[in-house]
Amino acid sequence: MENKQVQPWQQYQALYLHIPFCVQKCLYCDFASYAGFGEQEKRDYTDAVCKEIALRAAEAANMAANASIYFGGGTPSVLPTECIAKLVQALKQYGFWQQPCEATIEVNPGTADLAKLQTLRQLGFDRISFGVQSLQDNELQAIGRIHNAQQALEALTLARKAGFARVSADLIYGLPSQTLTSLQDTLERLTDTGIEHISVYGLIVEEGTPLASLVDKGRITLPDEDTAADMYELVQSFLRERGFERYEISNYAKNGQYSRHNTVYWEYHPYMAFGAAACGFDGQRRRTGLSTVKEYIGQLQSFGGDDLRTSALYNVEELSCAELLEEFMFMGLRRSEGASLAEARERFDVDVLQ
Repeated sequence: MENKQVQPWQQYQALYLHIPFCVQKCLYCDFASYAGFGEQEKRDYTDAVCKEIALRAAEAANMAANASIYFGGGTPSVLPTECIAKLVQALKQYGFWQQPCEATIEVNPGTADLAKLQTLRQLGFDRISFGVQSLQDNELQAIGRIHNAQQALEALTLARKAGFARVSADLIYGLPSQTLTSLQDTLERLTDTGIEHISVYGLIVEEGTPLASLVDKGRITLPDEDTAADMYELVQSFLRERGFERYEISNYAKNGQYSRHNTVYWEYHPYMAFGAAACGFDGQRRRTGLSTVKEYIGQLQSFGGDDLRTSALYNVEELSCAELLEEFMFMGLRRSEGASLAEARERFDVDVLQ
């Protein structure tokens, strides 16, 4: 019998694990992340995620052996390293962590020290992503970051010492009190470190965040639209001159050091997710975990069955063929490569040009 090749959209190509804890919540953040939890809650959360992993062990059979791994948040690095080790061990034990093409963990520079970074490297993470955001102390303070510029630069150095060959940093433009001059200084200092991947995002003032309230009250002034547009153009031209390729709307890499994990999202291939508020996609439907830590832990502690797919732990969104095609196209169009029309035809039986 002919052995038909499994296509990348027929298997999970990535795994995301959400750690929703932070030292303090940034003023602009509207993610499912929470400050103020103690060590016991963090351990309870770790145990709950390990239970979710065990209960879903059967799903590992449909996982690509080289599926990427990504621990995001929140701030995964505020979790005790023994808890991170426990999560990694559970993923390996149940077949979710095999030979990942990339294993990334997000780290806040204010929570990084050499011993912790060395442990993360030993656990199998080979890529690290730092939320730098700016290298100007006044800009960092204005958005409630817990680190300063010096700590950010030190964290990048420590990551190399710990054995991370692949290091990424996030930046934001359009910050309170930011100028074109200060943004260029940040870009110069960051690229001088030899970093090969940078994600740059325009600040979005999300409703309901402390930042939105401060802006509404006139206590924080943001750069006007023209200045923000000039910042956007500065980022493009500066990074191009420094040898960075813009391979996605907000992402720049040197020497082909693309984020393989995020590329799975942009290619609209299936990815698995574990943890509170974590969103997974199986190629047909989206499945999102309960958003609050207490709800998530409580459900898992009370759950006794062996099948979580239809349990109260998830919100499931069934997607029509039209919705799947639409999302495939707009995710693909984020990339310089664009969306594959051949794949659209094969996956959705649609000739996009028609």
